[in-house]
Amino acid sequence: MRIIAGKFKGLNIKTINDPSTRPMMSRAREGIFNSLQNDFNNSLVLDLFAGSGSLGIEALSRGASFVTFVDSSVDCKKIIDKNLSDIDQNFTVLVLSVHDYITQSEKKFDIIFYDPPFSFLVNEINSDLNTIQNLMRKNSKLIIHRHKSSVQFVYPEGLELYKEKKYGQSNITILKK
Repeated sequence: MRIIAGKFKGLNIKTINDPSTRPMMSRAREGIFNSLQNDFNNSLVLDLFAGSGSLGIEALSRGASFVTFVDSSVDCKKIIDKNLSDIDQNFTVLVLSVHDYITQSEKKFDIIFYDPPFSFLVNEINSDLNTIQNLMRKNSKLIIHRHKSSVQFVYPEGLELYKEKKYGQSNITILKK
């Protein structure tokens, strides 16, 4: 997997070899970043369930001013650290459950990636989304990655559909505050 565009275009992204962690396919990532291409410059980005960090690193490549990577896996932190080793941008990588981070953080973000395991139940997702909206600034975007056959989650009050598209097995939903 490689960074698609921007300052770090072509940078190879290593992924973790764990069946519970699945990297988003390039076509889906490209669709997201093309849809939001003007939103990344000087933005604060939150990458939840960061995995390899590909979404946050792509955001840095396209001009994000700071990215916070959150994943509960120590192995994911190690792979994110490796992927960021040649990048001198502003970021932090946290080993923490997403639930703990979103319920404790007081920071506000311009762009939030939410890519939970496909096995997450819709009740967990709905609860997370209601909490995540508190971390969003006005006009922020929340990008949600789900399997195309997943049960549809409920849009939190105060967020509206910006764009939705299917890419192979992936369903990408972008909500705007």
